[in-house]
Amino acid sequence: MGIPLASNGFLTQFCTVQITHHFRTARMKRIALHLLPCILLGACLTSPKDCEANPSNPATETFATSLGVDLNAMQKTALGDYTQDLVVGTGDVLSTLQIVTIHYSAFLTNGTLIDQVTDQPFPIDLSSRATIGLADGMLGMNVGGKRRIVVPSELGLGACPNGAIPGNSTLIYEVELLSISG
Repeated sequence: MGIPLASNGFLTQFCTVQITHHFRTARMKRIALHLLPCILLGACLTSPKDCEANPSNPATETFATSLGVDLNAMQKTALGDYTQDLVVGTGDVLSTLQIVTIHYSAFLTNGTLIDQVTDQPFPIDLSSRATIGLADGMLGMNVGGKRRIVVPSELGLGACPNGAIPGNSTLIYEVELLSISG
């Protein structure tokens, strides 16, 4: 992740002021100013913590009854998502990954709501801003439709924890396709 403040120069400016204040001799200032970029670069180049990959398998998991997930009633995509149309839309078919506007809710298998946008249209570019599983699971939807999508961790957020979402988590989306902007 690096140093978030380094991009706008705040950290560099702060360090330069501190160096100028604390190092009175020109030689000490030069040494400190030459070390500063090395320290900042080192902070940016540190590798992220490796996370133990133990991919989830929706077929072996138990889902909270409130989610209404029945994998036997769902279709499995070629990539490994499970989809179920809750409402079949009557509008255009989403046939390629492009910018769409949706309402959605996302849950963990235990029923915990982890994200939701249902009060206003949410535009998203499925080709670059969505998880692979969400994008794959939405293909074939009609505008006006609502679909439940079960996404294994490999096609979702992966092995590393993401905030309150544990690593290797299966995600369940309920998505309503409002429009296709493509």
